[in-house]
Amino acid sequence: TTEEKSRIVTGISELDRVLGGGIVIGSVTLIGGEPGIGKSTILLQLCGEVSKTRNVLYVTGEESVRQIKLRAVRLNVPEDNISLVAESDVDEICGLIESMKPDLVVIDSIQTMRCTDISSSSGTVSQVKESSARFLSVAKTLEIPTFIVGHVNKDGAIAGPKVMEHIVDTCLLYTSDAADEL
Repeated sequence: TTEEKSRIVTGISELDRVLGGGIVIGSVTLIGGEPGIGKSTILLQLCGEVSKTRNVLYVTGEESVRQIKLRAVRLNVPEDNISLVAESDVDEICGLIESMKPDLVVIDSIQTMRCTDISSSSGTVSQVKESSARFLSVAKTLEIPTFIVGHVNKDGAIAGPKVMEHIVDTCLLYTSDAADEL
């Protein structure tokens, strides 16, 4: 059955609009973009807004907990209801999600995640594909909306297998105009 409360309104009007009125419960959203374009920043702001009424888990595989904390302080992100962990082992993260049962999960970034039972390095096609599939399974089973950061390659496509873009529910790509960079 569906409920009236099938979306989480983020309080970030443009993000809510792009997501069709808010975050769908159990959805997996891939956020792609060039390094430094603001993926982690917007997701930290999202966590701050959602944490006003719900519990959030932010998993960083790229930056240290200290770096994320400093950005949160700079952005005036509230600390209550946000759990921050630096981890790249997918099974450890999935276990943490299953035990904590947060209302929102952020994985930053998929290229740093690693399934220990796969012999290849983080960021390879097999690792990105399997990591995405495992996060998707947990999100769907527990109905926890999950945001996954994905970097773009030199061609402007999201790095990793194209199948990753097909298994998530929503794909948001952050871009900038060359004129804006001047």
